[in-house]
Amino acid sequence: MKRLIIAAVCCLFFMASCEKDPVEEISGEYTLTQAKSTKRGVSFSFGTLPEVDVPNLAPAITWSYDWSSRVPTEAIDAQFTKYGLDWCPMIWNGNYNPDNIRAYKRAHPEAQYILAFNEPNLKDQANMTPAQAAELWPAVVALASELGMKLVSPALNYGTLEGYHDPVVWMDEFLSQPGVSADDFDAVALHCYMPSAGGVKQFIDMFAKYGKPIWLTEFCNGNSNNISESTQMAYMCETLNMLEAHSNVERYAWFMPRGSFNSKWHNNLLESEKPFGLTALGKVFVNFSTFDPGVVYKKGDVIPASQYLSASGIVHLTPSTDGGILDISELGKGGEVSYQIEMAQAGKYKLYLRYKTYMESSLGFFLGDEQIASKAIPNSGKEWTTSYFEIELPAGKSVLKIAGQSGASVSLAWLSILPKAR
Repeated sequence: MKRLIIAAVCCLFFMASCEKDPVEEISGEYTLTQAKSTKRGVSFSFGTLPEVDVPNLAPAITWSYDWSSRVPTEAIDAQFTKYGLDWCPMIWNGNYNPDNIRAYKRAHPEAQYILAFNEPNLKDQANMTPAQAAELWPAVVALASELGMKLVSPALNYGTLEGYHDPVVWMDEFLSQPGVSADDFDAVALHCYMPSAGGVKQFIDMFAKYGKPIWLTEFCNGNSNNISESTQMAYMCETLNMLEAHSNVERYAWFMPRGSFNSKWHNNLLESEKPFGLTALGKVFVNFSTFDPGVVYKKGDVIPASQYLSASGIVHLTPSTDGGILDISELGKGGEVSYQIEMAQAGKYKLYLRYKTYMESSLGFFLGDEQIASKAIPNSGKEWTTSYFEIELPAGKSVLKIAGQSGASVSLAWLSILPKAR
């Protein structure tokens, strides 16, 4: 759960008119509860600063792993227990101690999953041919069965092992080995460092043929060491939107919260210097929408624009520059966000938008798939401005969708729906 409190007091102007409306005040202090994503996690060893790093990430994540089958330290275990996080042991290669996993299962009978070999088709990782992996596999399956735990397949990426660059080739050959069956594992693990959400989705969908949920256990934009923070943030937004919406993605883990205390990398979620808080990227990751269908906004609520029910197209978020938590920094042409709303009565309402843009643009407004309005968004000179227009809404629950239609991308901080007559 997350507690979001935002207050706003603004002078408001009608979008379709040059005349000032009487000054009104919206002063909204509210509590928004959005369930954590059951998918979201990190690949990271919390060994150095668990008392700081776990609380920083716990509002967002439900699980983690650290490429190891070693039992976590007492300090890490205490933090994971406190925040109800699931730690998954990993059998990285053939060199593991099954008693470590047995000990962890005794201490945590709720533990469900064991992750299998790490990137076996990479020479500098587990480095196994399918036949070599198959020789070790029966013992892995037997351990999972003994402990009543589920297995996640070997984690695959495009590789460096001769003949097995294509991870599908490796997996197909692995499954053809004696003593190996797709029935042995409950999910397929993948790693992907492609620089676009579309590329990541295409990679994930290659593995639909195995009929298993996908765990994307390492990912970020790893196309270069010279990626800017803004590029990584845009990638994160587009990819998290895709992963949250993807029906076959069961879990995902960002790589990684912090790589070193000596340097800051473009994919870091945690600062490398005191007080070791969240980076700007980390703030986006932790507060990113979980597409929670249980959140319904009502008349008078101040709705954070970033806390949408769904999103598609160009929808980029950044830490807020308007006193909130996150803003939609870019709702581009073709980008869409939706919010579940509920009105007690049908009728005409005022829809207020807190926005900024650098040239006149337009947004489309839909109830479901039916467009109910298309409104010009005046140039705000890159300054945050609050405007409103009238909108007719039905009684009961509906989904309000906002779409970028023309002009420049629009930034949105929040919206609110109030009765026409006040």
